[in-house]
Amino acid sequence: MKTAKEIYYDFEGKLVGTPLLKSSVCQTLIKMPDEIINLVTSACWFLGSIKDAWGYTFTGNDLRKDQHLIFLSDSLLSQDTEQIMFSIAHEIGHVILKHRNSTFVKQTKKEIRLQETQADNFAKQFGF
Repeated sequence: MKTAKEIYYDFEGKLVGTPLLKSSVCQTLIKMPDEIINLVTSACWFLGSIKDAWGYTFTGNDLRKDQHLIFLSDSLLSQDTEQIMFSIAHEIGHVILKHRNSTFVKQTKKEIRLQETQADNFAKQFGF
């Protein structure tokens, strides 16, 4: 079982945001099996606001093929810890379950509802 500090270092700079964002992501992953932790730390970027920056830019080279970008809003990070961790686990569920992004691929409302339910169930299996 990995520690939050080990998980943080495994991201190799792919946690971009406030200390609360970074801590919340690592604390959420602690409850998941190592194979999920390893996949998420190698294939996902978590992005949120940075106190001293109005914006930041990523180039095409920053994200490699099969990388995922997960944005966590300031509004989410102002919620209680349980809601933050559930939402993080839910978004990780979309990655693990290989869901399509309805923003870029036309999907029916039924398909979207199914994916959302599956991501919720993924999060719930870890106690969120």
